Amino acid sequence: MIPGRMNRRITIQRFTETQNPMTGSIIKQWTDLSTVWADISFISGRELIAAQAEQSEVTVRFWIRYQKGLTTQDRILYQEPGVSALVYDITSIIPDGKRTRLEILSKGGVNDG
Repeated sequence: MIPGRMNRRITIQRFTETQNPMTGSIIKQWTDLSTVWADISFISGRELIAAQAEQSEVTVRFWIRYQKGLTTQDRILYQEPGVSALVYDITSIIPDGKRTRLEILSKGGVNDG
């Protein structure tokens, strides 16, 4: 692991459902699990037409320090300075042999998480 390459901040989020104690209604929202340093590589991108609209999809690889409990149900929020936040759905999580870091493959763009 080369720590100097992990120079971008990402936020890992999980979808949660809680009950409002006052009204009893269910509140569905994305909740921050952690904000960590990551090495980011943009692997591929494509454009497609769906529902009469042109959309783009990008595949991104994130390397982070090992963290227990992440699943493909979680998502990643990444924001570069001066640009609106981008949302990436996690498609796979691969630990290295020593469990010191995780390789996270994700897709973003089509559905914005």
